[in-house]
Amino acid sequence: MSRKTFNIIGWILLLGMGASWIGFGYSSWYLLLTPMAYFSFSISDGSIKKLGKIKQMSLLQVILILFAFIVSVSIVFGLIQLANYLINDMFHLTGEIKILSETIAVVLSLYPVKFTFGTVIFKVMNATREKNYEF
Repeated sequence: MSRKTFNIIGWILLLGMGASWIGFGYSSWYLLLTPMAYFSFSISDGSIKKLGKIKQMSLLQVILILFAFIVSVSIVFGLIQLANYLINDMFHLTGEIKILSETIAVVLSLYPVKFTFGTVIFKVMNATREKNYEF
């Protein structure tokens, strides 16, 4: 399959999730479809080949990445639960305002993950890159 095909598959998955979220609300299927879209885009832009650097990482770096991932997921989960409590129990929002608030809350809750997990990945990749230049 060509890279263009994977790009189209990724966009179909994302647009399908967005349309179904607007139409039906959140579903646990998004937990499966989102990584599939991510991998489709990764294959289409060629960054999936960069995964060969995993072989060059030490065990400590792999454990650090896994720990950062677990912390990031727990941060997002906690922020989404907090937003759910605020939207449903404190403000008692309904209708389109509730849907808009939930969407904004999910998007805003992903930013701490971008900074925490992204920073750890960036530092590990820089350390791996510097280790390769020593030879």
